[in-house]
Amino acid sequence: MNRRKAIQQTAYLLGGAVSASIIAGVMSGCQPTPKVADWQPQFLDKDQAYLIGELAETILPETDTPGAKELGIPEYIDVIVNDCFTGYEQLQFKKGLVELNEKCQFFAGKSFLDCSAEEREKFLVLNEQEGIKKRNESGEKAFITTLKELVLTGYFTSEYAITELMNYNPIPTKFEGCIDEPQIIQVGIEGRSA
Repeated sequence: MNRRKAIQQTAYLLGGAVSASIIAGVMSGCQPTPKVADWQPQFLDKDQAYLIGELAETILPETDTPGAKELGIPEYIDVIVNDCFTGYEQLQFKKGLVELNEKCQFFAGKSFLDCSAEEREKFLVLNEQEGIKKRNESGEKAFITTLKELVLTGYFTSEYAITELMNYNPIPTKFEGCIDEPQIIQVGIEGRSA
């Protein structure tokens, strides 16, 4: 299976499960912008932003197509969480980030950032399986699910994905910048007398 097909299937599976906060961010026009060297996170601190970047890149690594970091997905996640998540959701997001790193410490004996690419991938797969089990048992959404939603939503709302991976068709009409005011034609209705 190629990457494009895998991403399309993942997006299809998440389609009904994307949270309202993420949808609100997309609907308000938030979209990822390419990586900026001097980016200053709004919600996350620098260490958390770096960790989000590495998590996002593990979920969507650079191959023959740009990866999450190149497309500005960490910046997108920071904006969505800052601008669209409720205070409670923001608190849960930061808590989830800490817990994920603690689980990795238990799993691999080191932090996520110190793991190899293979260890990172294996850890996230196991964490996702735990999240699916948790959701099936209690209905509660795991942090990894929220993170994947953000990464995939950011990816699919990026200019690259829209123009290169999807059937992009800009508005298929012609633009008429300055036209005369339309003339109103009055149509009379003839009355009938009985």
